[in-house]
Amino acid sequence: MNLTDPECLLFCSLMCSSDVVAAISLISYDKQPRLFSIIFGEGIINDAVSIILFNTILKFTTTNKRIDASTPLVILGDFASLGFSSLFIGVIFGLLSSYVLKRFRMFSKNPVLETTMIFCFGYLSYVISEVSENSGIITLLTSGLMMAHYTWYNLSPQGKQSSF
Repeated sequence: MNLTDPECLLFCSLMCSSDVVAAISLISYDKQPRLFSIIFGEGIINDAVSIILFNTILKFTTTNKRIDASTPLVILGDFASLGFSSLFIGVIFGLLSSYVLKRFRMFSKNPVLETTMIFCFGYLSYVISEVSENSGIITLLTSGLMMAHYTWYNLSPQGKQSSF
C-alpha cells in the first residue's frame, strides 16, 4: 500500500506529538515542583502545536491542492493564522468572563451560579472556536488560563472555594 504525499503529511503531523506522561510519572511534584511544571508545560505546548499542525495539514489536504515549493509557506501561514485566531478567541472569552463576573454582581450571590458561569464561558469559547474551524482545545486552554488569572479575583469567597 502506497501513501500519497498528503497522507504522509497528515501522518507526520499526527506523529509529531510526544507523550510526557512517562516523564511526569518519574518526577515528584513535592520534591521538584519547578521541574514538574516545566515538563508539564512542555507537554501542553507540544500537544497544542501538534493539534494546530494537524488541523492545518488537514485543511490543506482537503482542498486537494498540489504539493510544490510554496507548500511549506502556505502551511506555515495557515498554522500561524489558526494558532493566533484560536488564542485570540480564548483571550476574549477569558476576559469577557472576568468582566461579566465583575460588573454583574448578581452572579456572585450563589457559588454554584458562579461555577456554572465559568463552565459556560469555557464551553462557549470551545464551541465558537470549533464552529469557526479553529482549534477548540487551544481556545479552551487559553480561556482557562485567562480565567484562572483574571476571573479568580472577581469571585466571591465561597465561589473561590468551589470553583478552583
